[in-house]
Amino acid sequence: MKVGDLVIVASLGEIKAYKASPRTLEAEAGLRANEIKLDLVKSIDVVEAHKKLSDLITGIDEGIKKAGFLNRATSGENHNLKDEIYKEAVKIVAQDLDSVIDEIGGRVFLALPATIANNVTEKLKNSNKIVKLIKKDLLKTDKNKLIEEF
Repeated sequence: MKVGDLVIVASLGEIKAYKASPRTLEAEAGLRANEIKLDLVKSIDVVEAHKKLSDLITGIDEGIKKAGFLNRATSGENHNLKDEIYKEAVKIVAQDLDSVIDEIGGRVFLALPATIANNVTEKLKNSNKIVKLIKKDLLKTDKNKLIEEF
């Protein structure tokens, strides 16, 4: 990992993006690449993952009932509801990851839980910018230990 790299840890509920910055002048000059620190540059709470099921199916907007983001769920196809919620959450996380990568740029080091890693990376438009993918939930890991993981 070098100065300027982007480290992203994510799950279906939260995304944290860190930028690698120099700890010393030698690291800034590129002489000691191992003397870097991670600074939190973006934190996103994926709201859709925390909503109640009733909020996802219907919402009340100024007294008018409208379909939530699961339009098919209102047509009586609730036997696939869990799969639809999962697919929509994966899509939202992938979109948020793409926006973070576009906004901050640089080489990307990504950590996702193994259960969702393949599904999320399939939906990423910026998957070519990912240098290393770790299929492990590192969201609650201290940022100083993240450097050791990557």
